[in-house]
Amino acid sequence: MEQIVPTAEFLRYMPDVALCERSLRELNFAWRLIESTAKMVCPVEAKSILPTMKVTREGFNNLEQRLIANLVRQNIAKSVQEIDFKAQVVIDIVVRNLFERTADVGFLAMDDAIRAFILNRQRDQHDVDDMVTRLRAYRDKYTVYDEILILDTEGRVLANLDGNNEVTRSFDPLVAQTLKSGRYVETFAHSDLRDSGERALIYSHKIVDPNSDDAIGVLCLCFPIAVEMKDVFSGLRKAADRSVMLMLDDAGCVIASSDAEHIPAGRTVPLALEGDYQIVVYAGREYLARTCAARDYQGYGGPGWYGHVMIPCETAFRQQNTDVLSGYDAAMLNGVMSHAKSFCPPLHDVTIMAESINHSLRRVVWNGKIMSAGEDRDLLRLKAILQEISQTGDETNSIFKDSIQDLYATVVSSSLQDMQFISRLMIDIMDRNLYERANDCRWWALTPDIRRITADRRRGEQDRARIAQILESINALYTAYARLVVFDADGAIIAASDPRGDGPDMAGRSMDDSLVRKTLQLADSQAYCVSPFEPTWLYGDRPTYVYCAAIFHPDHAGQAVGGIGIVFDAEPEFRNMLSASLPEQDQSFAVYTDRNGRVISSTHADYPPGSMLRLDGDVMTTGNGISSAAIRVHNGHYMVAGHTASFGYREFKNTDNYSNDVIAMVFVPIGAQDDAAAARQTDAARLEVAPHSGSAREYATILIDGDVFAMPASSVVESLEVERMLTASTLKPVIAGVLNYQDNSSSVSSFVPVIDMRQLLHPGAPKLEAASEIVVVRHGRHTLGLLVDDLHNVMEFGAAQIDPPLPMFGNRASYVCNIIRTANPGQMVQVVDIESIVRNVFGGNVEEFTFEASADAKKIVVSDVL
Repeated sequence: MEQIVPTAEFLRYMPDVALCERSLRELNFAWRLIESTAKMVCPVEAKSILPTMKVTREGFNNLEQRLIANLVRQNIAKSVQEIDFKAQVVIDIVVRNLFERTADVGFLAMDDAIRAFILNRQRDQHDVDDMVTRLRAYRDKYTVYDEILILDTEGRVLANLDGNNEVTRSFDPLVAQTLKSGRYVETFAHSDLRDSGERALIYSHKIVDPNSDDAIGVLCLCFPIAVEMKDVFSGLRKAADRSVMLMLDDAGCVIASSDAEHIPAGRTVPLALEGDYQIVVYAGREYLARTCAARDYQGYGGPGWYGHVMIPCETAFRQQNTDVLSGYDAAMLNGVMSHAKSFCPPLHDVTIMAESINHSLRRVVWNGKIMSAGEDRDLLRLKAILQEISQTGDETNSIFKDSIQDLYATVVSSSLQDMQFISRLMIDIMDRNLYERANDCRWWALTPDIRRITADRRRGEQDRARIAQILESINALYTAYARLVVFDADGAIIAASDPRGDGPDMAGRSMDDSLVRKTLQLADSQAYCVSPFEPTWLYGDRPTYVYCAAIFHPDHAGQAVGGIGIVFDAEPEFRNMLSASLPEQDQSFAVYTDRNGRVISSTHADYPPGSMLRLDGDVMTTGNGISSAAIRVHNGHYMVAGHTASFGYREFKNTDNYSNDVIAMVFVPIGAQDDAAAARQTDAARLEVAPHSGSAREYATILIDGDVFAMPASSVVESLEVERMLTASTLKPVIAGVLNYQDNSSSVSSFVPVIDMRQLLHPGAPKLEAASEIVVVRHGRHTLGLLVDDLHNVMEFGAAQIDPPLPMFGNRASYVCNIIRTANPGQMVQVVDIESIVRNVFGGNVEEFTFEASADAKKIVVSDVL
């Protein structure tokens, strides 16, 4: 359900919109004044235009209300979309991170070295120091942890990583809870395991005896949420950003804040879970706020926290999109605007309404000028009124045009902002995910049994089965891998996991020589290497990354005896990363590519992995961590496209010597590129009258197929809206329909044929989708309707500027009787010969065409008797 927008409430926060409303209110008063003046000064002459003036004024008033409401709504929507996106990302990105922690604690609790350490009743300080060294090796790879503790079943601390944490025994209930649980336990509370005074996020898991399966201790991994949130907030903050991003618990208490001086941790803020947004009050100030719960990730929902973003109302709607359209040419903007109905229905409705009212206004002025043609004194007063109408109409139109442009810019800016954010989220998710892969391979390479068996060249089938068992256990916890492989120094595969039972036969198989060589050249257990993203038999000849770490001899430091390769399940994992953030709009798609445009993953069937999708150079060469968005033409469609180049996570791709730039792109379609629509200009053709003296003639000018034509004002009766025309069946294609017409001088109506002037003057010209006007003309006793594209003006030309027509029609009938020279060299106006139309189209007698109305009076059968 669409949220009701309290326009008046928000106007005080939107000075630009308030100024627009004030200007339109003043113009509304001017319209009333003109209408009253016309009634007093020339009531008879203005009688025919006063009703239309009233309708036009009321139309402007209605449009004003809709325009202001839409300006307010779109400004709110833009701000709400931004804070909603941030709030959702704040929680979702953290939940994805914490999901990895739930696997880590389960795996580390099975570590044989930790189990042996607990079971060793004779352990001494040397044993403790060795265990701390092992925990540090783990933390050096998984840098997200700031403390790791090993406890016995009584809560006594047997070893811990942080030397400054002097805890020796814990009475935290999490110890008993963990010993009773068959899985990980997630705790966020004050704990005696941490002496910081702040609530701690701790992942704990029971440690069991490998032989009896009895509980022998508890493993605790402490995750520094404040450090993690600082990185999350930094990635979402923009220049001059006034919003405050928060992580909240279920009671609204602040866990972490992007602006601790403004809203520090420990404070409680109102939740904003209702609707698209809420106005909340904090410390006596009004904020636009949004609170988002986590979305489950592979069945994990997180600790029950919320992402929350709030921004002061007085800064939420500052215009930051004033020049967003300046970088696009008129053709592209017109083309995009032609699809406003699909990408922004309110903008389309306001634009159509404004065009309709402007047409009505132009018709009022045009008809008034036709009526006032001549030097009659009373008519001169009407001319003065019409001049005021025209001037006020221009001012009104200018304000509406600028306001619609602002509305358009706000809508486009909002879309660009969304795509920029989404592409950044997509690449951030990827970098964070692959960071874990780089950690996993290095840690698993330190597994004691894997090191011992790989170093032993006399290993047997039982040894191979032991490694396979370890790999299967790991793979069951870490589902992001298609398989895990251990290989010796010759590259021969010792054992592998096969979680789905569909893997290739490993007997006698070897790893790729280049990957084996790179693995064995790794300097220490902190180093890793990654294969190029390319097809491998380990992944069914599909492209993926294989992360490798060297396995070092347990007794000879620095001697690589083999390696472990972890085969990333790229196809579903990358696709899920893209799909999770993809906008819910038909034909939207997202892609990961390298800098050459080679596709790594895509949600579009036309861009499978390995195919090419290369955009402009500015996209492919964009700096790491730089996000941008633009309107682009892609495969014949206008698209809002956002992109971000990878920027790594923590040390991954930043300080670990691994370079692998990936660009995330997201595309949301606007509509098909239409050259005709893009090139179409909505403003009437400019026409300057050359200075003249002496006798002059007044002409009504019209637009037909982009050209200006003229007719003697004395021959024109009035202009009518095209909706008055009835369709007709006729043998003459130039007859577009008929009018059931009654003028002011006759009480009897009659059927009047309507000529399609495009087809008459420019045979073969494309039919205009929506011709806007019918001009009623009279020649002697004949009355005709002329279907034209638009009205132009009523102008006075000197007799000396009027020339005979050019002899350029050959044997064709000429419907031009004169040529008028203008002030612009080379620009001429053709004068329509109405007599020629009567003679050549109707054989000199319009009345010989008979019209029979059908029963529904909406279609006319024309009997062509000529």
